[in-house]
Amino acid sequence: MSFEYLVKPKAGIDLDLYAGYLAETANLDVALRFFDAAHGTFALLATQRNIGWRSRAKYPGLESLRVCRVSEFEEMLILYRPLTKGVEILRVVHGSRNLRALLRREGLE
Repeated sequence: MSFEYLVKPKAGIDLDLYAGYLAETANLDVALRFFDAAHGTFALLATQRNIGWRSRAKYPGLESLRVCRVSEFEEMLILYRPLTKGVEILRVVHGSRNLRALLRREGLE
């Protein structure tokens, strides 16, 4: 059985923005390592969908939302939804962000 991950548009934007930040404040190698680590963590989540923890968000439709840290970039959180044969990557955000306010203001998709 093959397992896949689907990166939703807002998550793709999140990845690009943080990689750009890393390229400017650290260097391009760190930004590329972040991309590799994020996609490696996505692939792991696709095969082990219950890694991480269940979100405590109390919003309709978010009951199945789960959260996991990006490997090697522990400050970055992956907000994802388990699917039958993988996961849907909804957002990738810094752990210092107020997730409730983010969800209320920007949503997931």
